Amino acid sequence: MSRTAFPRTLMATAILFGLVSTGFASIALVKAPHNLPSHRAVMARSHAANRSSTVRSDHVALLIANSNYPDAEIPLPEVAAGADLLANALHSRGFVVDVVRDATRARITEAVDRLKAEARPGSVVLVYFGGFGVQSRGQNYMIPVDAKIWEERDVRRDGVSVEETLSELSGSGARKQIAIVDASRRNPYERRFREYSHGLAPIGEDGNSIVITSTSPEQVTEDAGTLPNRFVNGLAAKISPSSLPVEEILARAAASSGDRREQEHSGAPAASNANS
Repeated sequence: MSRTAFPRTLMATAILFGLVSTGFASIALVKAPHNLPSHRAVMARSHAANRSSTVRSDHVALLIANSNYPDAEIPLPEVAAGADLLANALHSRGFVVDVVRDATRARITEAVDRLKAEARPGSVVLVYFGGFGVQSRGQNYMIPVDAKIWEERDVRRDGVSVEETLSELSGSGARKQIAIVDASRRNPYERRFREYSHGLAPIGEDGNSIVITSTSPEQVTEDAGTLPNRFVNGLAAKISPSSLPVEEILARAAASSGDRREQEHSGAPAASNANS
């Protein structure tokens, strides 16, 4: 081999070795990221951790806010605003909250079925209904926005019974059922078959249930369509800053409302209520 050929051979060998080394390095670089968790996976786990730290699956709430009834002269903006405020207050205290707006009868039934499926033994289950309510034969009915009511029997056909809903939730094994009924408004339905609005009938409670209504039984509010929603605002103001369990806060609110009603019927000065 000539003296000039040897350096050329050595240089070619060095270049070939360099190319092979670069190739192996490139392969290593391509494979390396697969050994690390992806950014999306890390973010998903982080989100799940944050959610689990604030939301308790054993505290579930259904908020039905019916603000726009075709048969009503005016909408009910206080219902929508109150539901938003209550939803935020409950969520801040760990509730899983489902808000259903302007619900038909079918949507109310579906939402209640979802709530029953989510309820489990030992859970706390809350139902809020805002809109129009009508009593018939001693039971109270949540009125959907698609109700066609011209006589009293239509209430039982198109409405959704508050009492039956609570009974169904009780059968789910929930530790505590809470009903907040914001529906004692003078409504367009009772005027068609009654001389005056009867308001709501008393809603029975047992040891596992809490019921809070915006007025005393057989009474109606005259502030439909006006803001703010003093009833719901008062409840939300009690829930948000307190360290007590929500069910204990609402049990005290219900007891306070009961004391106020007894004073009203006895003629004694009325105590403050959830509206104040």
